[in-house]
Amino acid sequence: MGSKPPAGRHPANIAALVAGLVCCGLALGWLLLQSGALRVTDLGWLLPVVLIGAGGVGVAMSLQRNRRQPSRRPPTRVGDNRRA
Repeated sequence: MGSKPPAGRHPANIAALVAGLVCCGLALGWLLLQSGALRVTDLGWLLPVVLIGAGGVGVAMSLQRNRRQPSRRPPTRVGDNRRA
């Protein structure tokens, strides 16, 4: 059927990865805000940067997974030349 990952490994859940990156980015923003390194007026760019970064990682992981998996074509029978 499909190719199985090596023993002890499982395929990455891209949605969980992106959600985790968004949470980490928001936590980092909160930490920078609390430490004084970031002002409230600087927060206008923080959320878009976090979302774009997490989305970029999600796209990269999706493309990487598609390269590893062979294309899935429906099986064809030899001599099956019926027309729909």
